Amino acid sequence: MTLALISTFFAIALAVAVYLLWRAYARLDALEQEMATLAHDLAHANEELSSVLAEVSGSRIIVELVNPMTLARSRSRWGGALVGVAPRMIRRRVYDTVAREMKQQLAAQGVDAQLEIFHPTGS
Repeated sequence: MTLALISTFFAIALAVAVYLLWRAYARLDALEQEMATLAHDLAHANEELSSVLAEVSGSRIIVELVNPMTLARSRSRWGGALVGVAPRMIRRRVYDTVAREMKQQLAAQGVDAQLEIFHPTGS
């Protein structure tokens, strides 16, 4: 009786493990497909940006902050604390702050510049 009970328990545990493994692989496949879609969308967005910039007359300087979260952590203890909780909000605040500081520094040097921040949808 005990051997039959152990065998049944082992069979059920094995079935659960196989099911969970199957679900994990299915989720991994879905994530890989989503990543491929995002990579394609990013390439397409870069092409669109290039074509739009080519159509706009005049030269442009585009600045991308490589480390907005590091800046938030180093400049503000609240920013550092909120990085893990509200990364989109922190990223927006860092970009706004950097743009304001850049505009002030350029104005101090007599440069008349227009600074605009582009926040993609969802960021």
